[in-house]
Amino acid sequence: MNRNAKGFTLMELMVVIVIVAILAAVAVPLYVNYVKDAQRTEAKGAIGAVITAQQTNYQLKGSYVASETFTVNAVGQALNCDLTDALANWDIKVTQGDDKGFTVTATGKTGKTTANRSVTLTYTRQGGASWTEL
Repeated sequence: MNRNAKGFTLMELMVVIVIVAILAAVAVPLYVNYVKDAQRTEAKGAIGAVITAQQTNYQLKGSYVASETFTVNAVGQALNCDLTDALANWDIKVTQGDDKGFTVTATGKTGKTTANRSVTLTYTRQGGASWTEL
């Protein structure tokens, strides 16, 4: 009997499916970590802008801004700092401002991919900066 059948055997298809599954099992966690790192970097960039604004304010007025909450459509009032892009995903607040230091916290917004995440910088003139990430 002369059979001229074309196509893949079931075994060949199963091997391809297993290879794709292994690649997906490796790639998905790497992608999720990549997204979290990008979000953390966005928050740190916004906090860096607040640090610069606080340092400028200290040079001009001799003290740090006591508190500031940034909202989506408003430039920081006490600090001349525009965080419009970061405020789409993060709520940013400056607290504990005095002559010795301040704390800046970026908290992920509910309903966004940054939900349940926060990045905090505590800055003191004597001790420098320390980061906390959750």
